[in-house]
Amino acid sequence: MKLVRYHHPLAGNFSDLDRWFRSPSDGFGRLFELAERLSGAPTDGASTYGADLYEDDDHYYARMELPGVKKADLKLELHDHQLSVSYERQNGEPKAAEQPRETAISKRIVTVPDGIDSEKVSAKLEDGILTITLPKSVERKPREIKVA
Repeated sequence: MKLVRYHHPLAGNFSDLDRWFRSPSDGFGRLFELAERLSGAPTDGASTYGADLYEDDDHYYARMELPGVKKADLKLELHDHQLSVSYERQNGEPKAAEQPRETAISKRIVTVPDGIDSEKVSAKLEDGILTITLPKSVERKPREIKVA
């Protein structure tokens, strides 16, 4: 099993999993985070949480730390090789009678490798850890070639 730890978009090699974080959409995500900070919209910094990416012969896996996030608040979408992980949750009670409750919003978009069986993608949230399983399609799985 191979494990790749995401530290910085410019670090690491050019494996399929590393390319998840080297997509043009990654830069747009940072731009939206900056806009949220400048607009005063509360955020809980989930986009800075660690993400472990690894694969075996049959699957790619993405593991993200999302402490305090509930399944009902979480939204995952896969469209055109873009995996979007987002959530929106209410933080406590309003500080004053006229103020609305603060809402924490976070979104992360990563590009997934080619050869994913999108109909069989699954996700599990357990103890603040989101694990996304992306099955490889048949033509993407490694096979042994015997020399005659």
